[in-house]
Amino acid sequence: MSLALGDLDLLVREFRLNGFAVLEGLIPVDLLADFSDQLQPVLRGEYKQMVAGHTERSRGAHRLAIDLAPYEKVLSGQFYDDVFTHNPAAEELVDAILSPQGPWRRGWTQVECAWKGSDFMGWHSDQTPEDTPDPLEPNKTIRLTFNIPLVDFTWANGSMQVIPGSHLLPRAFHSYQFEKLPRLHAHSLPLRRGDAIIRDGNMLHRGTPNLTDEPRPMLDQTYKSVHNST
Repeated sequence: MSLALGDLDLLVREFRLNGFAVLEGLIPVDLLADFSDQLQPVLRGEYKQMVAGHTERSRGAHRLAIDLAPYEKVLSGQFYDDVFTHNPAAEELVDAILSPQGPWRRGWTQVECAWKGSDFMGWHSDQTPEDTPDPLEPNKTIRLTFNIPLVDFTWANGSMQVIPGSHLLPRAFHSYQFEKLPRLHAHSLPLRRGDAIIRDGNMLHRGTPNLTDEPRPMLDQTYKSVHNST
């Protein structure tokens, strides 16, 4: 699947305004279901390690970010290779956003998962001092994340919240304690199974509690401008 020129232009504008763009119905649901089944043993095994206190991948209570590189041979196939890590429509949008600043490359592949008992994460961006050495410099988009939820995102199962427009702020601003603000107008992403999102690495976001009995997994594929890659 590729994007029509008009659709691509609108998605770039959506991204520039909000710090993210939603690709509705991008992923065939049957492929998602098959891959989700394939991923379950990985999630169960990693969760068991976390409960036993034998993991460094914890993102808080009952929440993990699992590097999928060690599982590539097991997970490799049509979905992993063609839909997730090399999605043509997603990479058209990535190229339209990043190529004006030069070449880009693929980064890590992860699955982030929240289980029952997880809590709110703190507001954070994914930008690092290595990405933007000058903390006061206006943000240039040099890092993107392609997220694919494997289940519907709902208020109950730990969906991602974002602060639209926060990607435009310098990195120094993101060191503040936003929880102390009397009003913070967060947006919960109403993503359905089959939707995907491209978001700026500098945009403030957080995970929310999963109140259900089922895990809430979401895939991550990152992209970075080559001159900012480490």
